[in-house]
Parts: sequence; structure tokens; C-alpha cells
Amino acid sequence: MTAEDGDRQDRSAPPTRDIHNSPTTHGDHSIAANDIKNVIIRWVMHPSARWLPLLLACAGLVIAQALHPSGPFGQYLLCTVLAGVALVTAAVRVLIRRSSGVGFVGALSLVSVLATVGGWLAFQHGAAHADIDVTGQVVTAGTQPLDDAGNRSLVLTLGESALKEPRERLRLTLAIDDHDPSGPTCLHRTSATVYLVTSGVAAQEEQMHSGSTVDFALGARTGSVRIQLTLKTGRNCQMDVRAASAVLHDS
Repeated sequence: MTAEDGDRQDRSAPPTRDIHNSPTTHGDHSIAANDIKNVIIRWVMHPSARWLPLLLACAGLVIAQALHPSGPFGQYLLCTVLAGVALVTAAVRVLIRRSSGVGFVGALSLVSVLATVGGWLAFQHGAAHADIDVTGQVVTAGTQPLDDAGNRSLVLTLGESALKEPRERLRLTLAIDDHDPSGPTCLHRTSATVYLVTSGVAAQEEQMHSGSTVDFALGARTGSVRIQLTLKTGRNCQMDVRAASAVLHDS
């Protein structure tokens, strides 16, 4: 092959194409990005999209209330704050007219939807770990009034129905009262020893006075709770004992 033939072959070969640096390739990506951007803008600015964040926030509130969540308000504080943010931003979005900036409108919609989702997740967490008041389900077995002689013991129990939603601990408050309020009080001479004797849970013993509170560890899957109470009081004193508060809760 002569030098002239080599030059002719080089001129006839097609030029190598750099795909990564091709303006056509970048152009395709740019067109696709612009198409996606235009779709989002049209959706955000569409009249029907104005109401969607508000409808989602309202639906979340209605469903949450229909579930009748238990526990104190403080456990749902984050959920309440996020629900307020979702409602306010959604309401502002509804009031915004088409002439407003797309970025501002889109930000309102995004904040409202994210706050709704976050509020719902916070509600679910609160409901799963909320305190459960089981005071009315505490069963007292024994004869009252208790005294300093032969009648000094009671048994407090919680059945399976009270423990259908598992919690890790039981917070118990006792009320110890004079059986005869018109006579001299014996409260200052009265205390109670309570023993948690529930199957599958380590035995626990606490000393209590009227109005004091103990916190028993129950474990994850307790089927029933049994608490033995022994009263210590003054001579000739007669006392009534009841559960003033019993609350299941997580740590």
C-alpha cells in the first residue's frame, strides 16, 4: 500500500463519535428534564391541584379522630403541630391565585403534603405507645375494711382484656382512706406493701402510702397482672384501700 492509498483510506473512514460529549445526547437529556418540569408545573398550577393538599390534611384528621386515640394530649403534640402546619399551608395554597410564582405555590403544596404524612406517622407512633388508663378494670379481691389484726391483705388483678394492648410497665397509685371519716384519722400510721407476683415477670416489692405511686415492670407479653397488698396500720384502725389510678405505659 502506498502513502497515497493510506491517505485515501483515512479520508474515507467515518469520524469517531464521542457519545458522552455529543450535543445531541445532552440535548435529549435537557428535553426530557424540561418535559418533566413542565408536567410538574402544569400539575401544581392546575385548579384541581389547589385543593388536593387540603383534602389530604382534612382526611388525615378525620381518620385520626375516628380511631379514638388513647393517652394524654402531650403524646400527640408533634402530630398536632404537623397537622396545623399541613392545614395552614394547604389553606394558603387554596387562596393563592394563578398569577403567583410557581416555586412558591409548589413549596406550599410540598410542605403541606409532607406535614400531612409526617403527622400521620407521628399519630401512628403515639397510638402504638400511648398510655392506657385501666383504673376501672382493676379488680380488688378481699374483705374490707382492712385492720391491724387478722384482715390485712388484698389482691389487685388486671385480666387479659385490660392487657390486650401490650405495654411494658404499670403505673399504680393507691388511695388509702379511713373507713370511718368521722373518727380519728389513721393515715399517718398506715402504709402498704405491694408485691407484683405475675407469672413470667420478676417479683417486685414496693412500700406505699396513700396517694403514692409505684411503677412495675411487666415485660412485653404479660397476660395478666396480680398484685398482693399487705396493710400495716395502727391499733384499732380500719382502712379502705382502692386503686386510685392504674396506667399501662411504655418506658
